[in-house]
Amino acid sequence: MILDWHREALAEFGEAAHYYDEQVDDLGDRFAGQIEASAARIRINPLMPRCFYRECRKVKADKFPYLVIYRVKNDVVQILAVMHTSRHPDYWKSRLKNG
Repeated sequence: MILDWHREALAEFGEAAHYYDEQVDDLGDRFAGQIEASAARIRINPLMPRCFYRECRKVKADKFPYLVIYRVKNDVVQILAVMHTSRHPDYWKSRLKNG
């Protein structure tokens, strides 16, 4: 499976890692490691989580209040959002049109 990160999902990922790094040394790296571990789990078994919105699925990051939201199209996993669980749950849905 190929991982294809939506540009806004990458921006969210980077902003969150930067935020955590400003709070505590090395926390941003730990956050990034957890998101990357979530992406690795998705790559191994992308159809394991059930769909929660149309064809979209989500995986919770360990130890951080973040979800990795994605969909599978052919042999590509499109990562649509790296969403903080306190954000409005629908903000990322407009990204479905762009891919």
